[in-house]
Amino acid sequence: IESSPKLSYYNEYKSYLSSNMDSKGCIESSPKLSTVEGTPQHLLDELDKKKNDFEVYINNYEYPENISKSAKKKLTKNLRFQYFKAIFRKIERDKIKRKRSVTNTETETPTLVRKRTKLSDSTSKLRVAIDCSYDDLMSDRDIAKLTKQLQRCYAINRNMENPLQLTLTHLRDKTYNRFESCIAGYKNWDVHRSSESLDKLYPPSHVVYLCAESENVLTEFDDGKVYVIGGFVDHNSHKGLAYERALAAGFQHARLPIDSFFTLSTRRVLTVCHVYEIISNFCGGCSWSEAIRRTIPERKGLKGKEEDEKNDGETEEKVDFSFKDKGN
Repeated sequence: IESSPKLSYYNEYKSYLSSNMDSKGCIESSPKLSTVEGTPQHLLDELDKKKNDFEVYINNYEYPENISKSAKKKLTKNLRFQYFKAIFRKIERDKIKRKRSVTNTETETPTLVRKRTKLSDSTSKLRVAIDCSYDDLMSDRDIAKLTKQLQRCYAINRNMENPLQLTLTHLRDKTYNRFESCIAGYKNWDVHRSSESLDKLYPPSHVVYLCAESENVLTEFDDGKVYVIGGFVDHNSHKGLAYERALAAGFQHARLPIDSFFTLSTRRVLTVCHVYEIISNFCGGCSWSEAIRRTIPERKGLKGKEEDEKNDGETEEKVDFSFKDKGN
């Protein structure tokens, strides 16, 4: 399998920096970078300036006391990665832009750039919120996984013809700090963000919490409701927690109609981005069965039911979310 152009390009710059590191992790003085042909001089100058600034920064950096040599080396590597991340991105984008320009000149075909629809201009008024209030139950590693899944949800929404009204709620503490330190430009995302909790943002009667344990099967969406996905990476260590919180808060609740069409060899609990992708596929015109099949990975052991079981599944009672749910 060939490596992607972006990865090989980035690795080339990474190897350049590593080859010019001294024993303290500082960048030694060296001639301007010329390993990537065609890189504009102003970007090379900016990279040189970053090298000099990083040398001052790392020399004045206060490492934790009693840190081991390997831990110090790893920390220095992470600091270096974050410090040069922005300039790497600029150089990478410039290379892609130049490559497209050459391709268009050779083929004489103009580049078609699809205009993305803003949330304010979207015809879809369906509100989907991701509840990020589980920080205290997740490790730093799980927080990192959650932010990756939130990035995936944003990418899905951004590429929809009519994006959903996506909201990140209770965005604070560890999740917020992870965004601040590791996800450059997240403040420019075209999403709704709030540090407030669900019960302060929406009336309980308007909230439908999506839980795998719910006895209510979701069959259609109501623009008057807010459909909530629990922003939680728990590795099955807190089974049913989102369902318990929904009951305690007086929220309505429902589950996706997965078992109406398929059987799974594992639990019905899905990742945040898988739930969001199923919803976006359904809102984009797919049937429930198609939306689920296109999203759930093979490792879940997804198998279609026999025709008679499928018919039985399709006759399940629909939930009217215009009234208070009987489960509450």
